[in-house]
Amino acid sequence: MIYALLLTLSLSLQAFTCKPTFDALGIPHISTSSREEFYYCFGQLHGSDRGWEMDYFRRLAQGRIAEVQGHTHLKSDLMMRFLNLEDKMASLWKDFPDEYKKLLQYYTDGVNDGFKTGKNSKEFLDLDYAPEPWKPEHSILVLLIQSFDQTRKTFYRDYEEEKNKETWGDKAAGLFDFDGLPWANTILKDGEYEKKKTETKTSSALDFAPKLWGDFPQLFGLETGSNNWVVSAKKSKTGKAILANDPHLDLKTPMFWYWVHLKSPDGEIMGASVPGVPAIPSGTNGKVAWGLTNAYLNTADAIFAKDAKPEDFITVRPTVKVKFGPITLPFFFKSFEQTRDGLRVLPLEIESKYKMLLRWTGFHLKPQDLIPMFEMIHVKDVDQMDSLLSKLGVPAWNFVFADTKGDIGFRVVGHAYRQTEKNPYGIPTQTLSEIRQENYFTPDEMPHVLRPKRNYIYTANNRHWPIDAAFYGGRAYTESFRGFRIDEMLKDNNHNLDSFKVIQCDRQVVDARFFLGRILKNIDAPELKGWNFTSDDHSHALPVYRRFMDIIMEFWKVNEVALYRMLENPSENQKNEMKSFYKKAISDVKGRNWGELHRLNFPHLSKNADWVFSPEIAGPGDNHSVDPGTALWNSTRKIYEQSAGASMKMVIEMTDQPHVELALPGLNRVYTEKTLEHPWQAWRNCTYRHVSF
Repeated sequence: MIYALLLTLSLSLQAFTCKPTFDALGIPHISTSSREEFYYCFGQLHGSDRGWEMDYFRRLAQGRIAEVQGHTHLKSDLMMRFLNLEDKMASLWKDFPDEYKKLLQYYTDGVNDGFKTGKNSKEFLDLDYAPEPWKPEHSILVLLIQSFDQTRKTFYRDYEEEKNKETWGDKAAGLFDFDGLPWANTILKDGEYEKKKTETKTSSALDFAPKLWGDFPQLFGLETGSNNWVVSAKKSKTGKAILANDPHLDLKTPMFWYWVHLKSPDGEIMGASVPGVPAIPSGTNGKVAWGLTNAYLNTADAIFAKDAKPEDFITVRPTVKVKFGPITLPFFFKSFEQTRDGLRVLPLEIESKYKMLLRWTGFHLKPQDLIPMFEMIHVKDVDQMDSLLSKLGVPAWNFVFADTKGDIGFRVVGHAYRQTEKNPYGIPTQTLSEIRQENYFTPDEMPHVLRPKRNYIYTANNRHWPIDAAFYGGRAYTESFRGFRIDEMLKDNNHNLDSFKVIQCDRQVVDARFFLGRILKNIDAPELKGWNFTSDDHSHALPVYRRFMDIIMEFWKVNEVALYRMLENPSENQKNEMKSFYKKAISDVKGRNWGELHRLNFPHLSKNADWVFSPEIAGPGDNHSVDPGTALWNSTRKIYEQSAGASMKMVIEMTDQPHVELALPGLNRVYTEKTLEHPWQAWRNCTYRHVSF
């Protein structure tokens, strides 16, 4: 305590001057005189330009949104208190190396200075509160909730499979098996992974996501995706490596990413940061460029504890403060269970005599697992980047990277459970001792490759290893339509910045290439005949196709994997149902084109409908296009409301001074101030801007 106080007092005496210049996208460019000033200015920019967003992330992780926004956030706060990330934050901070504690303290001092401006944002003023002082450990807390939000799909999948067995019984495993499908593709190719010595039985994959655990807050969206890819100098028209990254997140206001360009005597770095964390997960330091996607490697499990006894569990009853008008009242009437050593009992409805526990690798993070984030500014080539990323324990992202020498690489970061065989379909049953085991892939076993002979690498939330690999990554992967299309567009040509933009903005409805033939074989659908699979605004075929696909999957309780198999030889009754589904699709879309039907309005992150800072526009792309327009049908408005898409579109050519092209879905700075006339429309139209490094 005394050390922390002295450290805070000594750092507070430092006088730093931050004088950023802002470009047309609102990106700050700033030179600092020391590493300490670098972190201070990093924090000041976050605190002034994204102060409310930082406070929101912090309160979300703490389970404290309801005390400033009211009872509508009560359930989500309770779920976050159940998760109790603050305890993990505290244990990490206690043992954090002093050198990095100091850097986070400099960042924190800058944040609190920035809050002097940031507290004047509309959200703070409307809700009549100001941000509490930032603490250095709060950056760890934001990192933890971001990691959990992006990895929890792996235990969702266990639960979804178990529920799916209730519908399909013994047929489920074969019906939803994603092996052998014509669009299947993997990140690693032949010669880039270890093969298994004996053949094992194929299991199944479920990619259908029913609504569940709806009280858990979502930062990024339940089914977030992403693309990144890279080509080496040998596959580039200019003889330079080129990298692209477009993380697919919920499209909200304010934007998730905050772009920044910082220089210091210690180095230079530019790219996308998460408000609250002084790191650049996607960008360049001038020598190396990198970009990330969700890995969906198995980092979390729902498991039945078969030998657990009542005395192994305790009941916890968190208290959440809730704002009711001018007063705040405590709520403490919801209880949860956990084992005495902290394994949470998942509050999900399912028929079983056993308690269902949550296992997540993030609960076992050590301080050294976080340190590589601070060192990306120093790496000079792909070998150093690969070595650094092999030590990053935060689960779980796919990184691709490239250097000025023209070399490229790929590595999955984070701790993931080591598996060599496919696990049984549904939720596994284990002893408490087995659940507590921390058996992770080693860095050498984690998916990775340097300087591949094919001279390109891509990831699109698809599988890492083919079915003949020695290792198994689980079944949380996203359907690989995007990966199929990116691979198709990358492998046959050499590339430049313009061709990368074409790929990043490709809006072909890839799944229709595989389904349309089977649909037309079984029903008369004149509206779909002759369609070229495009998702342009004027298309009348896409609204009918997408609505039909959603209706049939909803009524038959299947996903694309199972539907593809069922359409191969449907029964006469199923054919008749398909005809009725098609008639309903025609009725629902009412002859409207895709631009009229597919809408995007960038709702506020807080879900406050009164805060509207963005225009409603025609949403680009479709669910399975490379430039996606993930949407849900609004039965009241009779439209598709786009919820997710490319949270940025970044392309970097690794010349001696990196050439960076960028499109952002909104404003980088204080989003009530317009720095571009129509930044949302520019992003939608794939109008990139050069960002000076």
